[in-house]
Amino acid sequence: MKHITYLLSIILLLSFTSCKKQLNSAPTDFISSVNYYTNEEQLNGGLAGVYSILGSSFLYQDALLHNMSHNNDEAVFVFNQAPLVVPSNFSYSSSDPNITGMWNVLYQGINNANVIMEAALNPKAKVSQEVRSNIHAQALFLRAYYYFILVDKWGKVPMMLSPAKSSFDVNLAASSIEEIYKQILKDMSDAEAVLPQASKLGANSSGRLSKNTAQGILARVCLSMTGFPLNDESKYAEALAWCSKVMNAGENILNPSYADLFVKQARDEYDVKENMWEVEFFGNVSDNYREQGYVGIRNGIQATNGRTFPGFGYNFLQASKILYDKYQVDPVTSLSKDLRRERNVAPYQWTGGSAASQIMTKSYWPKNGNLYQRWPGKWRRDEELRLPRFQNGNGTNFPLLRYSDVLLMFAEAENHLNGPTSAAYEAINKVRERAYGTGYRVSELTIVNGGSGYTAAPVVTIGSSGDPNGASTAEAYSTVTNGVVTQLTLVNMGGFYNATAPTVTITSANGAGGGAVAIATVNPIVVTEADLPPGLSREQFFEHIVDERSRELAYEALRSHDLRRWGRLTSTMQYLATVAPSVPAGVIRNGYASPAVNITTKHLFLPIPPAEMATNALIVQNPGW
Repeated sequence: MKHITYLLSIILLLSFTSCKKQLNSAPTDFISSVNYYTNEEQLNGGLAGVYSILGSSFLYQDALLHNMSHNNDEAVFVFNQAPLVVPSNFSYSSSDPNITGMWNVLYQGINNANVIMEAALNPKAKVSQEVRSNIHAQALFLRAYYYFILVDKWGKVPMMLSPAKSSFDVNLAASSIEEIYKQILKDMSDAEAVLPQASKLGANSSGRLSKNTAQGILARVCLSMTGFPLNDESKYAEALAWCSKVMNAGENILNPSYADLFVKQARDEYDVKENMWEVEFFGNVSDNYREQGYVGIRNGIQATNGRTFPGFGYNFLQASKILYDKYQVDPVTSLSKDLRRERNVAPYQWTGGSAASQIMTKSYWPKNGNLYQRWPGKWRRDEELRLPRFQNGNGTNFPLLRYSDVLLMFAEAENHLNGPTSAAYEAINKVRERAYGTGYRVSELTIVNGGSGYTAAPVVTIGSSGDPNGASTAEAYSTVTNGVVTQLTLVNMGGFYNATAPTVTITSANGAGGGAVAIATVNPIVVTEADLPPGLSREQFFEHIVDERSRELAYEALRSHDLRRWGRLTSTMQYLATVAPSVPAGVIRNGYASPAVNITTKHLFLPIPPAEMATNALIVQNPGW
């Protein structure tokens, strides 16, 4: 199902090698690209090399999943190893290998794109004009996307708009932020005009660029320009227009189940209606593929003794209590009706396991307890279908753009331009209503018979909901007193049930005891209960957008970007520190406290890597570095 295959990676190695310098990674030991790319297969092989940069270890395969994108209020970095911690707590230096690696790989992608664009326009290539234009448009858009990452993280950077011809010509001055954004908009717009609608690409097309995707990313770029550092308010109208194009085309809709989106990614399935653009990974290293990522491994639930089941998970990130508290709570049950909370902040941990068994069991946290020790649960390894589950890699895709993001961007731009109009309300409420689910939810569990002889709390299983993957099933745990089940505690009300209450099964955890029986009570979900209150001011509506983007897009590498463009990164880190006194001592508390201590204005942009400073006489280091 994946588009970038091992064979194409071999073609890539033949095409782009010997990166001797950072900006000018000019290949000096292979045949001219103009002469090499003579047919469609070769051009597509080279294009795969441009896409493959997205899956680099310094981008979405690894670094952008945890330490390079979670210096915000969604998660705290708790793995106590300095090289991994420093990017997340703003204690890095200009020579940090994560920063150097990201800089290098982005410029590698840019040069790869330049080579393919030149080759696609070469009249010697025996391809149709349609193929030429499409390949050129994809490479052009990818080049612009890589420049978008660069300007967003570094500010002023050099622009290479043609293939590097020599590894010795290394002096290139940085362009202004305005110039870079102008080029990004031009390139993305030119590509958008050529790229086909997603519906023309097939059912597994979200790994390839489409017109829909280009329009959504253009909206993101325009919204970025409205905030720090450009503060160009004229771009709100352009962002609104690009969002409207996506929405009016009618090709994209929300999946009724939030959780199902990420279950599908773990199962190597596609939902192109909402997951508009994904970084594609595939395989488990025991097969012939080498396209694995760390989605759900570096940024998921810890399971260091669970290589066999549920699948190994590092103890890098923990979900922040601030994120957990953003989800609305039902005053009757003290649970959240928002199904995203228990998906994004896992209500359980994996326990047990040994070096011999490598099999762990699920253990639920106390209801609304241990809120400083919970793990991100958006991507879950036990949902993967490809076996065996490898410790350091899996095939779970990572989303770069979802339709819900387009709706939230539309609401933000519309609110800024026209106030909280009915159109703005409709867009954000669609996202919120999906989050609450449809049908019925479990509101109560009643013990009919407590059974006897239990020596450990038995496992409580609530029957599957109507969700196609059972991803919104209610969850609960039991309490045993003197061998009898005395309490069932609901931690997730679930959704998508019908009026007939699901069955409740109570299973001994260790073979001792039995006979416990319980029943569930369900209540209908009122769709409009998720809607924002009417009559909000423009400022109040914007605050809802700030929180809604965090609730919806948690762990998708967008929060720090949003906070910076809104001018809220520093203040958010300072607020995170106010939580620290309530956090258990140790690395978890440090994860809350240290970013506020370390962050300064210089951290609004990353430092130019020292090697670039040493070889490029025209480049100037960012302020403070």
